Amino acid sequence: MKPFILVVVISLAAFASGSYVPSTKSEVKYADKELLFKQKFFFEVLRNIHLPLKCEEYIPYTKTWVSDETKYHYTTGGFVEKGALFTVYNEDHLRQTYLLFNLLFNSADWDTYYKNLLWARENVNECMFIYVLHLTVMQRTDLQGIVLPAIYEIYPYYFYNTDVIRSITNKKLYDPKFGFSSNGKYNVVYANYTAFEAYKLDSYNSFMSEEYLNYYTEDIGLNSYYFYFMMDYPFFLGGERFGIAKDRRGELYWYVHQMLLARYNLERLSNGMGTVKPLVWNFPIKTGYSSMLSYWNGVPFKSRENNFVLDEDLYKRLDWVTGWEMKIRKTIEDGFYMTDDGKRIDLRLPESADAFGNIMNVNVDSYGMKHMGYIEILSRALLSNTEYRSKKMWPSALMQFETSLRDPIFYQLYERFMDIYSYYKRFLPSYTYDELNFNGVAIQDVTFDKLMTYLDFFDSDVSNILPMQSTDKYFDYTVFARQRRLNHKPFSYTMNVMSEYTGKAIIRTFIGPKFDSIFDLQYYKKYFFEVDQYLVDFTAGKNTFVRNSRDFFWSVKDRTMYTDLYKKIMLGYNGQEKFPLDMSEAHCGFPDRLILPKGWTSGMPMQFYFIITPYTTKQSYSVDKSFFCGVGSGMRYYDNLPLGYPFDRVINFNYFYTKNMYFKDVLIYHNDDLKKSF
Repeated sequence: MKPFILVVVISLAAFASGSYVPSTKSEVKYADKELLFKQKFFFEVLRNIHLPLKCEEYIPYTKTWVSDETKYHYTTGGFVEKGALFTVYNEDHLRQTYLLFNLLFNSADWDTYYKNLLWARENVNECMFIYVLHLTVMQRTDLQGIVLPAIYEIYPYYFYNTDVIRSITNKKLYDPKFGFSSNGKYNVVYANYTAFEAYKLDSYNSFMSEEYLNYYTEDIGLNSYYFYFMMDYPFFLGGERFGIAKDRRGELYWYVHQMLLARYNLERLSNGMGTVKPLVWNFPIKTGYSSMLSYWNGVPFKSRENNFVLDEDLYKRLDWVTGWEMKIRKTIEDGFYMTDDGKRIDLRLPESADAFGNIMNVNVDSYGMKHMGYIEILSRALLSNTEYRSKKMWPSALMQFETSLRDPIFYQLYERFMDIYSYYKRFLPSYTYDELNFNGVAIQDVTFDKLMTYLDFFDSDVSNILPMQSTDKYFDYTVFARQRRLNHKPFSYTMNVMSEYTGKAIIRTFIGPKFDSIFDLQYYKKYFFEVDQYLVDFTAGKNTFVRNSRDFFWSVKDRTMYTDLYKKIMLGYNGQEKFPLDMSEAHCGFPDRLILPKGWTSGMPMQFYFIITPYTTKQSYSVDKSFFCGVGSGMRYYDNLPLGYPFDRVINFNYFYTKNMYFKDVLIYHNDDLKKSF
């Protein structure tokens, strides 16, 4: 591929679509013709990504990019070839990804972007194309409001096991009608998890292995959530230039990983397993993993054997990783570090959590990668037994955002990282009584509906696996992968609060393990998973708040299927109905149905924790929250309290438990025979 010249913008603050922020507006906005053309365009270029484009209107632009330098805001490079296995955790692939992003992001107008994207669609690596397309849609202001198909429907290979992919292709081979709506009842392939049958426990076998969690770790919604979060905050994009520094990206990055660990541990506890232990760099490493996934060309994801031993020539990389860890711990103990421009950062100040988080993430907002190195990238590469600078890559599940959460060693690795982050937090002062208490506010009681989990079937549109013969078949062609997944019955709780205070306040809600003594909270606090955070208005006297699980702040519902959403776009484009701009297709939240860990038939004891704090932040935004997620706008949070408050620091039990807090014991039941009638 020929090198080329392109122009990179020197300074441009752009908003990325990311975290879910509920709209406070009742007015519904609708997409205009221009936005609907863009919607139509993205859905069509993402169809059958490994095949040439079918839409004749796009083909003339696939031969070359726009070479007119006046069409860019300003640098240089070349790209990975089509068909190669791709991972952003490879140094060369990352560099080329950034070059392609620059080409597309810095296209001066829609026309230039449109033509360059079509060229990239036909000429660069398919997976890199998908990656960069998402980045530009999230970052370019002229694409705000665009809804992309769910990533598991764009590229099912990273979400469904090889047997599912082969079943679909075999059905089409032997049945030409397979996939067409006229044959709809036959267009379903059942998708088991890697060890789904093992999930049905042998009553004589009390030993629980990692395989029993596959219904959770292989959940397509969970893995999509992680993909989108990592895309919202790519470590190689500068926070100031792209606005994401406004979201406390370093602090948020590690808080999201802490919440993933907390939620994973709750699922372990529900299956009678102990909490995950930090990875120890002692070989052999017991935990092996085979994903049972294959890349589009049939090459299986690289596996890791049980009792894995690192290749001898990679031990120098391991020395780098452990050396960087010691450097970080030394920095924590010193209590400060100096930035490259000579600024002193005091790590004993609570607001330094963001700066320290950037250091650990080693993103471009940290004080210098040359000081701490690529600790995450190298760790993932080592556990994949590969060289991150290799020209020929065979990526494992750990080296793709979409598949990382499937590998049990991911949780061990990030538990190790979280130990370092917690070590930093131990040096911060415990919250004082005044920082915890809310004068005049006392939670009287909280009552819950019955909490019930179950396994239901979910269909996703995986038509992209099969070649589309012509564009006029788009509306008539759908193939479903049907899979059982964890879900819960929607529930509400009622909170009664006595207040001498009049005004706005924020209620935070966590779910965590049941423990016997309040002093045990020092250990268990890291397993509390934050499920909600919302704004309320207090009046003097008794206040009653009813909250439904479907309204929880951090979570989103299921996405509309690829084909169904495309039909809605085309109806809007042809003027037959309006296409609303709202949060109904938000990519930017944790799956609502995974809020609760799987219960027990007899009821699994857990507890919810609530804390009410004053609302003190007065923020005004120039963006429309009705359809915009908010990453990069600084509008992700209701207040400026530390993420994870009040569980993020060592607890001083002399005054921790205040009247504006409340622990509520609950039982979570499980019933696989529950019929979904709600």
